[in-house]
Amino acid sequence: MAVKRSQHRVGVGTAMLRHVEANLAADGVEFLQVKTLSAARPHVGYDATRAFYLACGFRPLKEFPTLCTRPTPALQLIKTISPP
Repeated sequence: MAVKRSQHRVGVGTAMLRHVEANLAADGVEFLQVKTLSAARPHVGYDATRAFYLACGFRPLKEFPTLCTRPTPALQLIKTISPP
């Protein structure tokens, strides 16, 4: 999932996430997980991404020092999906 930088902070990402969550809940899915760049590697864009997910109710689950065999620290976040 991605939102063009020009569309940040106007509700596009939140609307997309709510749509996905509603569909997952209707299918009986209990959890949603995302991975993003960890704070171990500072990056302004990904700092905002992590803040977005945290504000949407995601909680950190696990940090991976490498992802896909590259030394790219990743953070896995998880959120409980509410039933419809």
